[in-house]
Amino acid sequence: MSLLEWISQTALSTWIREGDTVWAYPMVITLHSAGLAVMVGLSVVVALRVLGVARALPLAAMRSLYPMMWFGFGVNAISGVALILADPVGMLTNPLLFVKLLLIAGAIGCIVGIERRLLRSPVLQTDLVPSSSKGLALVLRLLWAAATTVGRFTAYIGSDSL
Repeated sequence: MSLLEWISQTALSTWIREGDTVWAYPMVITLHSAGLAVMVGLSVVVALRVLGVARALPLAAMRSLYPMMWFGFGVNAISGVALILADPVGMLTNPLLFVKLLLIAGAIGCIVGIERRLLRSPVLQTDLVPSSSKGLALVLRLLWAAATTVGRFTAYIGSDSL
């Protein structure tokens, strides 16, 4: 028996996948969706402000969104691991999962880049946004759109379909 098959036979994996309770798979997928909404939603708000939307809102105000953004990321990471545990063979042999993870890593890099280049710099006093930060904001939006789309595909397109 392979390691992934063994994991799929553990009590936790079986409970998440087959548990006859809303606390199993329904709760995990709900938490994953909520974490996604918080992380992606707030980071897109920051990206839109960096791109010039709602210019009356000071850039400094965007800094306060980061703790909630990271909370959403934590919820997504934990629930994502639980979703993988529910079907380790199917998920960890699906190349789309790894594409999704790479897209998420890129988005996280953009979020950190915006924070370091813009929200921790003296530019906050002027509200002038350098073009490099605007580029990160645009790439961030594209990465989130791609990661979300690929993430949905992983539910329907397995490794045997590719």
